[in-house]
Amino acid sequence: MSLRSLGVNVTGRSHRLRINYRTTHEILQWSASLLSGQSLDDMDGGTETLAGHRSVLSGGGPELRESADRAEEIADLVKHIAQWVDGGVESSEIGVAVRYLQLGKEIAHALAQADLPVRLLGTTQATGDGVSIGTMHRMKGLEFRLVAVAGVTDSIVPLASALTPAAVDAQQHREDLLGELSLLFVACTRA
Repeated sequence: MSLRSLGVNVTGRSHRLRINYRTTHEILQWSASLLSGQSLDDMDGGTETLAGHRSVLSGGGPELRESADRAEEIADLVKHIAQWVDGGVESSEIGVAVRYLQLGKEIAHALAQADLPVRLLGTTQATGDGVSIGTMHRMKGLEFRLVAVAGVTDSIVPLASALTPAAVDAQQHREDLLGELSLLFVACTRA
């Protein structure tokens, strides 16, 4: 939701930042490909794209993993997080983004079973240090050294219940789909 959509006049007050000082070039490039060809609200009554954005940092690229089912994905995720921690990464420097909280709870349980400390954001289990697990919405504004985005399937992202059917309102459907892609972009750029 933009300020303009809430009736706040922002025309002439926005400025697009094109240099990224937080996310590596490799992560930014991969994440931007999610929105390739998409136009974004520029908050000045027009549209903007991610063309021309760049990062001053460089590092390893995102690693994509495919799993046969949820149980395999969670087991693989726990294994990788344990390797990161064994390799010297503090558990508090790791974030896991999910589309819905129930999957986050399942991951938190599996990590706890592996004796890894967990913070389940948005719940009473959000205190102390540990691997931060939260919904993609909850991850906005946060940053971590390492991030895993879990549970991304065609049936989860975009989340069907978040989309207006195209037959009902084609324009709203496109905006809802862009919102879902933007949410995935946010999750992928938390590292």
